[in-house]
Amino acid sequence: MFCFKTNKSYKETINKSKFICLAFNINNSKNVREILKQLHQNYYDASHICYAYILGNSQEEFYYSDDGEPNKTAGLPIYINMKKYDLSYCMVTIVRYFGGVKFGINSLKETFSKLSEKLICSNKLTKVQMVNLYKVIFPYDQIKKYQNLFNNCIIKKEFSNQVSFFVYKNKENNSILKESKAKLVSKNYLLIG
Repeated sequence: MFCFKTNKSYKETINKSKFICLAFNINNSKNVREILKQLHQNYYDASHICYAYILGNSQEEFYYSDDGEPNKTAGLPIYINMKKYDLSYCMVTIVRYFGGVKFGINSLKETFSKLSEKLICSNKLTKVQMVNLYKVIFPYDQIKKYQNLFNNCIIKKEFSNQVSFFVYKNKENNSILKESKAKLVSKNYLLIG
């Protein structure tokens, strides 16, 4: 899965309608509501704010909205492009200011599809997944041991009376986490990159 490493916007005027395309990374559907609230404030005079989002390591949670455009002409084409580029934990939004020229169903689908693809392609993508994050605490004389055990899974290190490694769980370190009596810090840590 991938999400946006950059969040460049994209603007285009087609048949007198102005389109503003925006990319967002999200952790959950609450983020979607917050973003939409802000977009409705920023673009209060827009004709439509169409969007799609995908969540989950297997893209299992998704939603798309035409926001008043004809059924499946805006949100669905955005969603299809997000699936095409294997995106998750992100949202693509296209704000439309109607310019007075009607597009027709097929032309509208094609427009939202092309715009969402241009937006996705204008941004850099990076790998993303939701993981369980654990804290492992140990004495200083065992740094090398734990460094080797958790090799590529260390997110953060803290040094005080003892050493703490914040590591994410994967297939290889599952039993090591149990043996080291690691404490679960977060079930919903978004690992980007």
